[in-house]
Amino acid sequence: MLKQAFNAVTKLHGRDASLKRLGTPDLTTDCRITPSNYFRNNEGPSSTVIKGREFIVPIDSITTPFPGYLKRGDRIIDPIFGTMTIIEVIEMCDLGGAILGFRLRCE
Repeated sequence: MLKQAFNAVTKLHGRDASLKRLGTPDLTTDCRITPSNYFRNNEGPSSTVIKGREFIVPIDSITTPFPGYLKRGDRIIDPIFGTMTIIEVIEMCDLGGAILGFRLRCE
């Protein structure tokens, strides 16, 4: 039930984008990204402001599985903000520990 609610909320607030992993050959898949309004850790040591954007990607919206899920260095191709590089991936788990999605910090 938690997974259904999570997917419903991200579907309402999200938009279509693509994920790309560079390599031989490059992997590309469509997904749904939701802009995150969660600003924890956006201020670093000594009040240094960290620039970038955060998105939530539900695991059910990734159309082609990425080997080992998402990782640092993968790209998000967004129709509004263009191509961004993922610098941090945080797994979002339900109460049983199953992965619902990923919080991605990009630059």
